[in-house]
Amino acid sequence: MTFRLHAALALACLAAQCPADDTRQLSTDPATQTAAMTVAGQTCWAYCPSSPEGKPFFHPLAIPGTGEAFTSHRPADHTWHLGLWFSWKFINGVNFWEPDTNGVTRVLTQDVTTGDDKRLTATATLAYLAKGREALREQRTVRVATAPSGNYTIEWDSTFTAQNTEAVLSATPSKKDKDGLWATGGYAGLTLRLADSPAFTYAFANAEGLADVRACGEPSPRFEITATSQASGARAKITFTDHPENPRHPTPWFARHSTTAHKGRGYYLVGPSMIFHEPLVLPPGTSARFRYTLAVERL
Repeated sequence: MTFRLHAALALACLAAQCPADDTRQLSTDPATQTAAMTVAGQTCWAYCPSSPEGKPFFHPLAIPGTGEAFTSHRPADHTWHLGLWFSWKFINGVNFWEPDTNGVTRVLTQDVTTGDDKRLTATATLAYLAKGREALREQRTVRVATAPSGNYTIEWDSTFTAQNTEAVLSATPSKKDKDGLWATGGYAGLTLRLADSPAFTYAFANAEGLADVRACGEPSPRFEITATSQASGARAKITFTDHPENPRHPTPWFARHSTTAHKGRGYYLVGPSMIFHEPLVLPPGTSARFRYTLAVERL
């Protein structure tokens, strides 16, 4: 088969995937540099490259085709929760999760590009300063692909390198409640804060079939969330995947699923936490790479 025929087939496949009525629009806000995808005029997702905390984030993330956001950004109970974002808890004992002047995250460089294929790519270098000294540096690449239907996939790729001293990455010690479920601590990493009740209801399940809070602290290669809008009845499957080459794969997952917390607003938080059960120690000059995929599909 000639190269010309290969190219013709490729163009035919692309045309089949992108029909003439493709309504995807990827735009960038000139003031904030936030990149947002709409399909048929409804927002699917938005990526903000900066925040006062120095942590890029996604918000809103919505059920495709509805514009209904299932992420929560700066909720009253935890104003440092940013939708979908990455944060360590402690580096060398210094807090990087909650606001703390001793633990500072800085975006040193960032390049956000969009292509004719409606894909977004963000490459960034971040520094983590513990009491004024850089303890850790991150090279990050985030890619987002959106289908004409509005379904979308976020690929997250971060490599962390300890600088001149050992970097100890740790979480608040995890503890179980009287029912034997992991109830406190253990959180860190790429985290998804979901919108409060009663706007949405959620069902959590890991690859082993453990549901809701029973999946917390348990290792699994995959975590699935079914989100249902109470206003429209629209449903989405949100699949969080741990890359098989990640350190400590399959990762433990942090999961909070409460319909009664925060005076009935609920509390729903999910993320792969490689340091849920024990710290991760990086000697000077050594690196650890973590890759995750979050896919959102309208049901």
